[in-house]
Amino acid sequence: MIIGLEQYKDKWNIHTDASIQPGLEAITGALDELGNPHKNGRFIHLAGTNGKGSTATFLSAILQAHGYSVGNFFSPCLEDLHDQIQMNGEPIDPVELEQVMEQLSKIKTPLTDFELLTAAAFIAFQQQAPDFSIIEAGMGGALDSTNVINPELSIIPSISIEHTNFLGETIEEITRHKAGIIKKWKPVVIGELPLESLEIIQETADRLHAEVIRPAGQIDVPLKLKGPHQQKNAQLALEAAKELLGLNFSEEKAGLGLSSATLPYRFEEVFPDVIFDGAHNQASAEALIATIRDTFPDDPIHIVMGIFKDKDYRSVLRHLETISDHFTFVDFDNERALPAAELFKESCSKRKTITNMCDILPVSNNKEKTIVTGSLHLLTLLRNSANVFFKNYQ
Repeated sequence: MIIGLEQYKDKWNIHTDASIQPGLEAITGALDELGNPHKNGRFIHLAGTNGKGSTATFLSAILQAHGYSVGNFFSPCLEDLHDQIQMNGEPIDPVELEQVMEQLSKIKTPLTDFELLTAAAFIAFQQQAPDFSIIEAGMGGALDSTNVINPELSIIPSISIEHTNFLGETIEEITRHKAGIIKKWKPVVIGELPLESLEIIQETADRLHAEVIRPAGQIDVPLKLKGPHQQKNAQLALEAAKELLGLNFSEEKAGLGLSSATLPYRFEEVFPDVIFDGAHNQASAEALIATIRDTFPDDPIHIVMGIFKDKDYRSVLRHLETISDHFTFVDFDNERALPAAELFKESCSKRKTITNMCDILPVSNNKEKTIVTGSLHLLTLLRNSANVFFKNYQ
């Protein structure tokens, strides 16, 4: 579900499929009808399990600090589809997106919702002509609709088990999908990957004569994005910027960019003592736990959780139970949402309850920190200013 897309589809009588259908045939056909807007511009492509959004944000900030204009295509949305297509950190204007959708209404190739939005991003970037366009894969890599570009550089921040019904059940199978974004003669910057993944990435890169770049050194500027994992994402962005800018790269400007970068739902304190973090799989849960221990080493933790049923929710629960015995499970409006009752039944917590989204705020003064996590879609619903939760808290 792409929040806000239906209104554009209804207005322009666009018919797309909401399902996930990996493959490049449809998006290639649609882009050909549109004059191949994806063949213009300088692209950076990201694929991986976690860290894509943060790395893309860091890289965008570094490039902007050097005076370059930057387009970003993020997945999934944070508020609605407008923030998935950005120019210099600003969501696409609805009027501009209207003009893009009008063009898309004239094509004949059947698309999915995500393919439609991918095509919209390419049209928008062709019209805006940024110096760089940073494109985040939606799922996997090789068969993701974004994998029609020829990027100057690819980035793979992390790889772990995810989307097993589409990508395969082993690290090796999933890695082959991610490695599909590596292009001939174009470097790839990689994060800390499992040994099995490293071997596949290196084999793919060698076959394509692509240099594999791994970060070295530490980030020595303060970051607004918290947690040890964000240090690693910043390092990836720094290496990518050095490769892209060459002699034009400035350590001072890069530091300014890194220190200014922000991204919603990455350990973000949206209200006093209420943190939103979009951890939704084992790797991101581990990163969240490390950040909690680093930031709130002595405070009691209250976990509020809602998650999609196709995620490894048992593993996420087991990890979060290592830092808290106080859980609140919530239902939220999405066909993929796991019922709160299932989370309640699966939880080993001694203090657990089920509640609606409007009653998750801390009520005591015992320094307890409330961490709301599990699904970016849940966080978006809670953050929406029209939601009763937000109004009641204010």
